[in-house]
Amino acid sequence: MITGVKITILIAVVTSVLSLLFGTVIAVMRNSRIKPLRFIGKLYVEIFRNIPGLFWLLFFYFVFPEILPFDLGKKLNAYPYYPIVASIIGLTLDNTSYVSDILRSGLLAVPKGQREAAISTGLSRVQQYQYVMLPQTFRKILPPLGTRMIHNFKNTSLCMAITTPELMWATQQIESITFRGLEATTIATLFYILISLSLGAIIILLEKYYKIDIASITKMEA
Repeated sequence: MITGVKITILIAVVTSVLSLLFGTVIAVMRNSRIKPLRFIGKLYVEIFRNIPGLFWLLFFYFVFPEILPFDLGKKLNAYPYYPIVASIIGLTLDNTSYVSDILRSGLLAVPKGQREAAISTGLSRVQQYQYVMLPQTFRKILPPLGTRMIHNFKNTSLCMAITTPELMWATQQIESITFRGLEATTIATLFYILISLSLGAIIILLEKYYKIDIASITKMEA
């Protein structure tokens, strides 16, 4: 159970961080003035958002090694931690599509005057996103983004389908070996509830903090 908890937390943290980074890139691409970038970003989101996350886990575990050239597939299958790697890849790509949608909505909600002010000060396109648009976007989308990350944490339970030794897989193994499934399931349930409630509380605190911060800035400007 302890090993399952560690691997669950590892997968959740890594996939959340990577999906936030990739989701930001995809959102910026979809908001770009360059049509090919917009097309690629939209295509990515449409593909990964409309296919279940479990499919991508199965794809990267069973199919992906088979389509690799030479003996790379055999090496991957022989790698003892490949189920964890496949879980991280599958969940990251799946979560990225949803995160990019949330970020794109936040970017579109940034007032047009803010963008014009950034342009008038001579900031480059990258600096506009870095200093003006993205900071405001993250503040606006904090509640839905936090909810999505909690959902991503719960999706780690899908990884048991590809024998990743996370918490649900460990629970199943305990039940099949010791027949003490009730105790194992109870512990797993309490763990998921505890982590989800803790993440929710952190999001609420951050939301309150940024509201206070925005209010203070507005007051100082006035």
